[in-house]
Amino acid sequence: MDSDERAEERELDSRNQQRSHALAGKVSSLRSLALDIENEAYEHNRLLDGISNDFSSGEGLLSGSMNRVKNLLTTGRQNRKAMCYMAGFVVVFLLILFYLLSRVLSGE
Repeated sequence: MDSDERAEERELDSRNQQRSHALAGKVSSLRSLALDIENEAYEHNRLLDGISNDFSSGEGLLSGSMNRVKNLLTTGRQNRKAMCYMAGFVVVFLLILFYLLSRVLSGE
C-alpha cells in the first residue's frame, strides 16, 4: 500500500508540475500582452500630444490672421483694394488646399 501511495503522490506531483508550467506560459503571454498594450498607449499619448501642439500653433496663427483681417476691415475705404486682394488670396488658398487634400486622400 505504501508503494501505491507513493505512485499516486508522484502522479499528482507530475500533474502539478505540468499545470504549473502551463500556468507560467500563460502568465508570460499575459505579461507580454500587457507590455505591448503599455507601449501602444504610450505611443498614442505621444501622438495625441503632438497633434494638440499642432492645433495650438494653428489656433495662434488663425487668431493672428483674423485680427489682421479685422484691422483691415475697420481701417476704412482706402483699403478696399487690399481687402479684395485678401479675399481673392483666401479663396485661391482654399481651392489649392482642397485640391491637394483630395489628391492625398485619393492616394495619387
